[in-house]
Amino acid sequence: MVFERCSSYLHQCVTQYKEAPVSWIIEQCRPRIIAGLCFCMYSELVLFSSGHTLANQAFLAQGHPIEPVQRWVRCMALCNAFLELLGLVGLFSKTVSPRIVEAYFCCTSLLGLFLRVSHGQLTAFYLYPLAFAGMRLLPLMTTVFVGMFGTILHNSICNTFVPSLSPKFMFAHVLLLPLIARACQSELRRSFDMQQRLVVQSKASAKLFSTVCDAACWLAADGFTILESDSRLDEIFGCRAHGTNFTCYLPKEEMERFSSAKASAGQRQMHDAVVLLPSTLIGASGERHQVDLFIEDVRGELGIVEEQKLPGFLVGIRVAALVQAGLATEECDLEVPAALLPWNRQVALVSDDVASPDAETASLPETLCSVQQPHPILHTCTRDDFYRGLLFGTGEASLPTMETLLARDTVLATLELICDHAIGGVLVCIAEAKAFQQVFGTRVPNAPCARSSDQGYMTDYLRGVHVSEARFQASFREFTRHAQNDRWPEDHPHELARGRPKDGAFLLSTDGFRVKCSAKLLGLAAPARWEGVGTKHEAALACAWMIPGVSVFVKSDSGSLHFVQKQEDTLHVYQVEKLR
Repeated sequence: MVFERCSSYLHQCVTQYKEAPVSWIIEQCRPRIIAGLCFCMYSELVLFSSGHTLANQAFLAQGHPIEPVQRWVRCMALCNAFLELLGLVGLFSKTVSPRIVEAYFCCTSLLGLFLRVSHGQLTAFYLYPLAFAGMRLLPLMTTVFVGMFGTILHNSICNTFVPSLSPKFMFAHVLLLPLIARACQSELRRSFDMQQRLVVQSKASAKLFSTVCDAACWLAADGFTILESDSRLDEIFGCRAHGTNFTCYLPKEEMERFSSAKASAGQRQMHDAVVLLPSTLIGASGERHQVDLFIEDVRGELGIVEEQKLPGFLVGIRVAALVQAGLATEECDLEVPAALLPWNRQVALVSDDVASPDAETASLPETLCSVQQPHPILHTCTRDDFYRGLLFGTGEASLPTMETLLARDTVLATLELICDHAIGGVLVCIAEAKAFQQVFGTRVPNAPCARSSDQGYMTDYLRGVHVSEARFQASFREFTRHAQNDRWPEDHPHELARGRPKDGAFLLSTDGFRVKCSAKLLGLAAPARWEGVGTKHEAALACAWMIPGVSVFVKSDSGSLHFVQKQEDTLHVYQVEKLR
């Protein structure tokens, strides 16, 4: 029974043993490694200063001179101390690879061990700094076994000068060192897992926080100085907010209310809701923003006093409206900083200073103001530049490299299809099939969806047909040949096509086959403002933003062709000229 329990415990220790990444271990254990190297270097300097070993006594007992032996011991000790000093320099510089640091520490410890073994100091305690410094189990055990093997070999050859090494003594070290190392590694792994969980939770909280607030900042414990902020807050204020006084952006009549809100936040417990303060912020150029301030006081939980320059208040800012001076006109596009309108969420803006209607115009509705959205980045390139940009990453197009060669070939084949066979306007999206499923395949009410405008005719007809095949090209040409009513003719050879609409987008997978054709894309909102184009181009922007990894071609009835792609958090539009 005891044997079975021990076997089960050992099996569990082996199967469940996990180590943190070596780079993280070296970074966290850098002070321990420095301390271990300092200890080894100190012992080398002690050995250098004395030069006295058990081997010296053996030489002296046999009548041999000990001066050559002392010189040799001191020389080797000084060389090893110099190597350990180089290791310290590398650790302090933080430019050396973590695995090189690990191997270097093991090698210097082995050299110090062999130096002592060769001169009669049979001690394995010289390897214990490796275990306590957080050395991983595999390199540690390799070092231990090499050291023990070298000790036994030297003892068998030079038994005249070195006393015998007890097997029990060696077995105790071989057993104790990995136990210490495993305990240290288990603790490091727990710390690494906890840190990773905190990072993931922090990112998730930041994403969730960004859907509620347009900007956020950390105020110092005094409640005034902005210690940490983001670019969105800088754009709201119209200047760099870091290091400035938050109350400088508040009207005088709001300062007392802000102080009262901070005091109220300090009286609440951690599990209570945050304090909500509707207020007004004044930018550097004088514009006023009606905002909701969410204030959370963390000084009590962190034990921070007001004198300390540490974060004490977390303030979230949600823009409610931009107050503009003057009257609303028929084209009242409000100029709003980009931070107020992030790519992933649009904010409805209302002007509070619309003129009050008089008796004659009381029955007229107020003008509905437009939302000023950020613009995509526009590029211009020729068809040849577009080819070179995708194939070689060169040319004026400067397009990013596609994830796979298959996706690149499909994009090039689609470009050829549109340039050579599209007669009228068309919208084509190219992405992984699972990306389309992720956006349009949900059953959530009011979610984006792709609905066939021709009752599935084109989707069924082009099933299994590659985008580069002549059958696909011929059908695509006829689809883009718009008639007076934009429908397939009543005398079409295919009975299922007769009288059905020739409208909607083509959704292609990256392997070049159709996912859905003649599809109406519903529920997508364009996150950017593209001047001088129609709804088809707005839909192209929305697809490029919403569908992961998509490449979008959109051609207008006038013949202009654009390629739209999302790069990081920005939409890029490439106008392809000189169609052939």
